[in-house]
Amino acid sequence: MSTSLFSEQKLNLTLAICAILISIASFYATYIQANAAEQQVKAMTLPLLQYGTGNVDPQTNEPVISFSLINGGVGPAIVKSITYKYQGKSSTDFFDYLSSCCQAELKQFNANPPTSLDLSNGGYVTSSTYNVVIPAQDKLAFYKLYRGELSEALWSKLNTERRHLKVQTCYCSLLDECYLTEQKGVVEPVDSCPV
Repeated sequence: MSTSLFSEQKLNLTLAICAILISIASFYATYIQANAAEQQVKAMTLPLLQYGTGNVDPQTNEPVISFSLINGGVGPAIVKSITYKYQGKSSTDFFDYLSSCCQAELKQFNANPPTSLDLSNGGYVTSSTYNVVIPAQDKLAFYKLYRGELSEALWSKLNTERRHLKVQTCYCSLLDECYLTEQKGVVEPVDSCPV
């Protein structure tokens, strides 16, 4: 009788240990699956913001100097801050950069500004960059200067000096994960963006 009682206790103990091990394995598998799902959601919403500049409109083949933010990622990017760096100076205002790089030409351009929205004479177009959402595989041209009679000197100077501008952008994903980038493809995760 004592032998069967001992065997019954041993069996119960073995079953209890097996149940605990199965529960631990189940918990671990669930944890791994949840972690993989979280990583997949992050990967599916990851933005990759890059700065770009050009001097020809690819759609019209017209001479237009443009400064753009391009989202090469798979998720939307929420732009939080931009810093323009030129010759050791930093500013959060693009027009500070224009004053630094092209002061005489900008003064001449502002003395005779275009009187209408006819950009063929050499006007410019701007877009806001603060708290703007740039969809995946899309771009935001935040400054465009059209070449024309009124903008010829500024256009020529800016066409040379635009290559020396460095743009640092801080942006966040829809999951509120933030990134700082200054060069194409070089992204640094940060806790939050400076405002």
